[in-house]
Amino acid sequence: MGNQEQDSATRTAATGMRILRDGFTAPRARQPDAGPTATRVHAPPPCDLGLLDHLRSTREELIAATRAALAGQPLEPAPADEGIYQWNASATAHLPLEKQQACEAIVYRQSLEHAIRAGDDLIIRRQRCPGCRCFSLMWRDRIQRAVCIQRGCRDHIGRASQWELKQIAHHHVTSRPQRAAN
Repeated sequence: MGNQEQDSATRTAATGMRILRDGFTAPRARQPDAGPTATRVHAPPPCDLGLLDHLRSTREELIAATRAALAGQPLEPAPADEGIYQWNASATAHLPLEKQQACEAIVYRQSLEHAIRAGDDLIIRRQRCPGCRCFSLMWRDRIQRAVCIQRGCRDHIGRASQWELKQIAHHHVTSRPQRAAN
């Protein structure tokens, strides 16, 4: 598609991945000794292993989605760094709109995930609620979902509407005005 919003989402996802990789996986500084303590059998891991798993799984997910969208067409090897997002955008640029949007939704969701993992849950406030289309979402870490705080936006049993990141990303990508075909 090559439009500015897709390019922006690609850059945002790549930046989020780079920030997580460089800023949050660096070896932890050792705390100064505060006196005698119980002897440890093993040293703590040098970085957040859950974060490393997150980075690996997001990369693998994007590679699998790109390969599935291309359905066996030749594809150059995926980069090992945040360049994977540009690789995906380039590889899927010629595909039909539905396949492009599916890949864009993954990239957009991953950019939201990267921001939340980095501690920026306010990014959810800048998203429209898929139900009422208001900017009324709040991130609830305990349930790993966005909740709409608009009084009229309720689910079928009267609770505040809750949205997974993949639903927010899908809504964001599919509700954008599309460029006219050249």
